[in-house]
Amino acid sequence: MTLRICAPDIFSGDAVGNHCLGIARMAERLGWEVEVYARQFDVATRTIHDIEALFADIREDDTLLLSYSIFDPNLDALLALRCRKICYFHGITSPELLREFEPKTAELCERAIAQLPKLAGFDTVVANSRYSANSLPAEVSAASIMVIPPVFADMPTFADTRAPDTRTARRINLLMVGRVVPHKRIEDAIDVLAHLVKREIDVSLSVVGSMPNYDYTKFLLNHARALGVLGRIDFTGMVDDADLSAAFDKATALLSMSRHEGFCVPALEAMVRGMPAFVRDGHAAAEVVASRELVFAADADIATVATGIEEILTREPKLAGIKPRLEQRARELLNQSGAQSWLRAFNQQATR
Repeated sequence: MTLRICAPDIFSGDAVGNHCLGIARMAERLGWEVEVYARQFDVATRTIHDIEALFADIREDDTLLLSYSIFDPNLDALLALRCRKICYFHGITSPELLREFEPKTAELCERAIAQLPKLAGFDTVVANSRYSANSLPAEVSAASIMVIPPVFADMPTFADTRAPDTRTARRINLLMVGRVVPHKRIEDAIDVLAHLVKREIDVSLSVVGSMPNYDYTKFLLNHARALGVLGRIDFTGMVDDADLSAAFDKATALLSMSRHEGFCVPALEAMVRGMPAFVRDGHAAAEVVASRELVFAADADIATVATGIEEILTREPKLAGIKPRLEQRARELLNQSGAQSWLRAFNQQATR
């Protein structure tokens, strides 16, 4: 019996790719034979096979695990396979958040939303958050849905967790982590930065993540230049695990102005360190953080966000009071993603 993990794309450094590789490591520790398949992939971390090989390799006593986050042209063929089938659902970004700068991705998200009822054909659906689980259509039986966070305790940014320096005398550094794409609303973070600078707060912004969209990147640079804060922003591009940990060590707080997150791993990476993670409400990031001081209403204006950040980051007692709650919440989420949860998913009886 073999666990066969597949996704349209698996790249190390990408959230979905990292998660697929994390499942593979965890399953191997549990004693499973594991093979990984994708249409597009890198081979730097482990052997990954072309998706076409899956259809020749799979046997009836195997378990298939599909990682689903965008339209998958192989979905019908995968559902037709005679074996146990699990779908890990990361959530789908609203096409409207992507249409201006990424029309092709927006179309794929539209097609994915239309495909969602077909997930009822899986024996078990595992969602990355309660928010994502609630976004599944009625065709997917609630009895077949589990929630397991898309993280593992052995991920490098959870293993290297030196506490941040929260001394208020130093410059405040706000950290954003993730692909620089439209729904992350990097421009809103730039607006927050500009508001704080106007209040004579010594603050900088670090944006860590790949920058795949030239037009959106150009828009962000021009926006920051027009507000007079470009010199306070560091766009690092994609970094390795060591440099990502170093970015967290330098940061005072994580800031996410994203309009959609199926989970928000960077928030958890901050919380493990006892570092504040400021996020917007209306998606799973608020579920991850679970702290009213750090979650802003989805429609909160920039001035309100800037004020909330200022009140916490410039007051040492508030920072000290928040830290243990963040660390406790991080432990809860990491415990929910452990081997016992995955054993239940692998062994859950089909409900169809």
